[in-house]
Amino acid sequence: MDKKTLWKILGIFFGIMALFTILSRVVYQRGTAVVRTCTPTRGTIDHTVRVSGKTTRNQEIAVTTQSGLRVGAVLASEGQQVKEGDVLFRLDMDYLNDKIETQNQELRKQQLSVQDAWSQSSAQAKRRENAMAQAEENYNAAVSSAEQARNRAKAAMDQAQKELDDYYAGVNGDAEKKAALEQAFRDAEAKLNQAQSSLDGLMQQRQSAIDTAIAKADTGEEPLTQEEKDAIAAQTEAEYAPQVQTAQETLAQAQAEVDQAKQALAGFTPGARKSEQELLDALAKAKEACEQAQSELGSTSRAYGQALETASLPDAGSNSAEIGQITYAQMKAQLQKLEALRDAGGEVLAPADGVVTACYVRTGQLTAETTAYLLADSGQGWKFTADVTREQSKYIGTGDKVTLRLESSGREYKDLPVMAFAAKDMGGTLTVSLPAADIPLGAGMELTFTRKSRAYTCCVPLTALHMDAQNRAYVLTLETVNTVLGQQTRAAKVMVTVLDKNEKTAALEGLLTDKQIIVSSDRTVDSGSRVRAE
Repeated sequence: MDKKTLWKILGIFFGIMALFTILSRVVYQRGTAVVRTCTPTRGTIDHTVRVSGKTTRNQEIAVTTQSGLRVGAVLASEGQQVKEGDVLFRLDMDYLNDKIETQNQELRKQQLSVQDAWSQSSAQAKRRENAMAQAEENYNAAVSSAEQARNRAKAAMDQAQKELDDYYAGVNGDAEKKAALEQAFRDAEAKLNQAQSSLDGLMQQRQSAIDTAIAKADTGEEPLTQEEKDAIAAQTEAEYAPQVQTAQETLAQAQAEVDQAKQALAGFTPGARKSEQELLDALAKAKEACEQAQSELGSTSRAYGQALETASLPDAGSNSAEIGQITYAQMKAQLQKLEALRDAGGEVLAPADGVVTACYVRTGQLTAETTAYLLADSGQGWKFTADVTREQSKYIGTGDKVTLRLESSGREYKDLPVMAFAAKDMGGTLTVSLPAADIPLGAGMELTFTRKSRAYTCCVPLTALHMDAQNRAYVLTLETVNTVLGQQTRAAKVMVTVLDKNEKTAALEGLLTDKQIIVSSDRTVDSGSRVRAE
């Protein structure tokens, strides 16, 4: 083989080797991901809250009027701006006048009803006063009689004891017996005098009541006839009949006791000296009589005391007159309101400058007891309200200074503080007071607020951050390794801790700041993948 042929063969061989080298490099380059990298920087993680909302009223005024009145004309509609004193709606004057006339008639009937109730209440009070006085008198008389009977029984017991003591001492007790009978007679006479005095006083009271009743009735132009006077006297006597009967019975009982005591005193004669057993039996009987008299005193006190207490109880219907008076005052106040509406020509006016937010009256319909109009008081200004998400609520709150932009004109209002923040399950609602009077009610506005964080030493683009299957954060860095084909650049996984992040940047911990971090690539890259920085 000559040299020319050998050189030709060697040239072909080296050409083929060069071709394979080029092809292998092309294949290597096509299997390597092209990545864009950066190094961590120092910076802050800013959170911007951007929400939309509307202007609403700070204070709402309810306009009301009397219910049951017919509306003649509605002059202000929802959304209309009104001034203080502007006519909102006008009532039907014919219907209003009829209502006033009806109310006047009802008021007069109520007035008469109240007068009747007061008259009945006065009569009931007088009857109750008389009944209570009679019950008190009956109580005093009955208890006094029972006390006297108890005292006599006790005196008889003491006398029996004295006679027994005298027997043991050898003394005759006839003088003491006579003295006891004389004292009993005097007590009976005193009781009789008291009963007679009570009856005389009651008769005088009855006659005074008859004279008063006749004088009260005899106030007309013509004097009362004798028959009319007799009828009034008979009616009054009938009212006093139970009291008179009780007083007469008490007097009769007292007279019987006087007669009995007088007979006992007249029939007293000194007797023979009694035996010891007779005196013991007399003492036992006297003690039994004294105990029975004491028991009867207690029963009498309880029975007549209960009757006195019952007479002192107020009547069940004693408040009807006062209730009627209150109703009369309420009806009169309502009439005054109706008359004020009539004097104003039936016009219902706006109480302040504002915007009509709701109108509940209709022409030809009757007014209701509820609100007729709702006005947003422009004197109190407007406010901006908007809802924020739970994530946004972490970065904004009461006192933060925000910027509002009016969507219709693009005008901005800066450094407005958040006045209130109401938390909810899925976020919250924030409120910003609007000082500018040129902002229309119900206008759409956009709120912007940026919360700045502290400075972090290691910040990377958010696209560099990845999460593994266990939801752990990591980044991919560039790593140079030696292979049989020489040095190669591969992606290496580095686990990190996320300190903070927003929609663009993340602040990390656990990463060297001189590392090249893969931010993006032209294909999917994982730990160990061959990469090439662009």
